Amino acid sequence: MQTTQIAMPLATGQDQKLEVAELIGVVYTEIPPVEQRHLLSQILKPLGLLSLAAVANGVFARLWLRGDSQHEHLRLDDAHNLPPGDIVTLVHFVQQVSAETIEGLASTLCTSPTLVGSAAAAMLLRVLMRRIQERSEERREERRGARPAGAH
Repeated sequence: MQTTQIAMPLATGQDQKLEVAELIGVVYTEIPPVEQRHLLSQILKPLGLLSLAAVANGVFARLWLRGDSQHEHLRLDDAHNLPPGDIVTLVHFVQQVSAETIEGLASTLCTSPTLVGSAAAAMLLRVLMRRIQERSEERREERRGARPAGAH
């Protein structure tokens, strides 16, 4: 008997952004506090204090104000005690500001021994790699369209 494997289509556009945010929220709950702090630091990088105040009732701005320097102030217990819903909200916001930041999480996922067996991390990596590939193809198409006629 032959079995057929059906590939689940990935969401596109806004649905894909929400899917990525939710997957990151799940992954965040599966990793130890040290990796949570590292992941959160990466996600927070493109945001300033005013942006942080606008997300998740300002919880990330309060964390930012605790420290002397941006992103070096995150304590393990702060990172660990954040509700997954706040992480999802933060990621959704950051995707609008810097898609590259979220796509950059793919390297973290690939190098984390904790996430090797995580189904959510595997799905997130698949979605991020697809997004990176699509953005790369879009850039190539834009460069081709920008060439003068007859140029090689």
